[in-house]
Amino acid sequence: MIDQARGMVMALAPCSSDRAWDLLVDVSQHGNIKLRDVAAALLVTTRDRTLPEPIQRELRRALRRLHAADRI
Repeated sequence: MIDQARGMVMALAPCSSDRAWDLLVDVSQHGNIKLRDVAAALLVTTRDRTLPEPIQRELRRALRRLHAADRI
Protein backbone atom coordinates (compact mmCIF):
# COMPACT_ATOMS: atom_id res chain seq x y z
CA MET A 1 0.00 0.00 0.00
CA ILE A 2 2.79 2.44 0.89
CA ASP A 3 4.64 1.68 -2.34
CA GLN A 4 1.47 2.29 -4.35
CA ALA A 5 1.00 5.65 -2.64
CA ARG A 6 4.66 6.40 -3.32
CA GLY A 7 4.02 5.73 -7.02
CA MET A 8 1.03 8.07 -6.97
CA VAL A 9 3.14 10.83 -5.44
CA MET A 10 5.87 10.23 -8.03
CA ALA A 11 3.32 10.64 -10.83
CA LEU A 12 1.55 13.65 -9.33
CA ALA A 13 4.44 15.66 -7.87
CA PRO A 14 6.50 14.67 -10.17
CA CYS A 15 9.53 13.52 -8.24
CA SER A 16 11.90 10.62 -7.66
CA SER A 17 11.05 7.58 -5.58
CA ASP A 18 13.23 8.85 -2.73
CA ARG A 19 11.57 12.28 -2.79
CA ALA A 20 8.13 10.66 -2.82
CA TRP A 21 9.10 8.61 0.24
CA ASP A 22 10.36 11.74 1.99
CA LEU A 23 7.13 13.54 1.17
CA LEU A 24 4.96 10.74 2.57
CA VAL A 25 7.07 10.57 5.72
CA ASP A 26 6.90 14.37 6.03
CA VAL A 27 3.09 14.30 5.83
CA SER A 28 2.98 11.49 8.37
CA GLN A 29 5.29 13.16 10.86
CA HIS A 30 3.97 16.71 10.59
CA GLY A 31 0.37 15.56 10.65
CA ASN A 32 0.97 13.01 13.41
CA ILE A 33 -0.71 10.42 11.19
CA LYS A 34 0.60 6.89 10.71
CA LEU A 35 2.33 6.43 7.38
CA ARG A 36 0.07 3.52 6.44
CA ASP A 37 -2.98 5.74 7.08
CA VAL A 38 -1.59 8.48 4.83
CA ALA A 39 -0.96 5.86 2.12
CA ALA A 40 -4.43 4.34 2.51
CA ALA A 41 -6.08 7.76 2.28
CA LEU A 42 -4.18 8.53 -0.92
CA LEU A 43 -5.16 5.22 -2.47
CA VAL A 44 -8.89 5.61 -1.82
CA THR A 45 -8.86 8.88 -3.75
CA THR A 46 -8.68 6.69 -6.86
CA ARG A 47 -12.22 5.60 -5.96
CA ASP A 48 -13.64 9.14 -6.03
CA ARG A 49 -13.15 9.74 -2.33
CA THR A 50 -11.67 12.96 -1.07
CA LEU A 51 -8.52 13.16 0.96
CA PRO A 52 -9.21 13.99 4.63
CA GLU A 53 -8.55 17.65 5.40
CA PRO A 54 -5.62 17.08 7.81
CA ILE A 55 -3.83 15.00 5.16
CA GLN A 56 -4.67 17.51 2.42
CA ARG A 57 -3.22 20.32 4.52
CA GLU A 58 -0.02 18.46 5.37
CA LEU A 59 0.39 17.27 1.79
CA ARG A 60 0.17 20.87 0.51
CA ARG A 61 2.76 21.95 3.07
CA ALA A 62 5.06 19.03 2.25
CA LEU A 63 4.82 19.80 -1.48
CA ARG A 64 5.73 23.44 -0.83
CA ARG A 65 8.75 22.32 1.21
CA LEU A 66 9.73 19.87 -1.54
CA HIS A 67 9.59 22.53 -4.24
CA ALA A 68 11.37 25.09 -2.05
CA ALA A 69 14.20 22.60 -1.48
CA ASP A 70 14.48 22.09 -5.25
CA ARG A 71 15.10 25.81 -5.72
CA ILE A 72 17.99 25.90 -3.26
